Amino acid sequence: MKLPRLNLHRPRDLTPVTAEQLIHEAHAEGGYLDSVAITGLELREATLVECVAEGLVISGADLTGLSVIESHLERLNAPELHSPRCTWRDTSVSRSRIGAAELYDAQWSGVHITASKLDLMNLRGARLTDVLFESCQIGELDLSSAQARRAQFKDCSIGALTLTGTELTDVDLRGAQFHSITGLAGLRGATISGLQLQELAPHLAAQAGIDVGD
Repeated sequence: MKLPRLNLHRPRDLTPVTAEQLIHEAHAEGGYLDSVAITGLELREATLVECVAEGLVISGADLTGLSVIESHLERLNAPELHSPRCTWRDTSVSRSRIGAAELYDAQWSGVHITASKLDLMNLRGARLTDVLFESCQIGELDLSSAQARRAQFKDCSIGALTLTGTELTDVDLRGAQFHSITGLAGLRGATISGLQLQELAPHLAAQAGIDVGD
């Protein structure tokens, strides 16, 4: 099994960026965003390149097609994150709180999300390559019709995992504790632990139409 290949670095020599600049230009490169609030705004196709954002607040904004490239987001607070068809590349997110994230049809490559609480992650139809979730609490993770390659979960809890129509390649789920899984056939291509297999056994038997009795 191949693990995620990450090439992350924290950008340096940054220039402060205000909310007004971001709204006006919908683009920031080499910028530092300190406690910037993006609420109720339309920033479709906006781009962040080699930026650091600390204490960023996002709510009620349309970030469809957002591109986040070689950036670091820390203490992101997003009760609502509407950003379908977004592109994240070589980007890290840490110590963040995300409520409902609509990220369907996303393109993620080289993404590390750590020490964060994520209530609902809608990644339906997404293409994920080299992605690591670490020390995260995830309420619902929907990967329906998604493709994931070289993805890993370390020390994570997942309330509900949906894998209907999912294509997995080199996906390590051994570090995840999940309470329910929908679409067990989507586990093909994943690695799980022996304990996880025991916990899934009744569901696998039911799906195969097997009655188990002593």
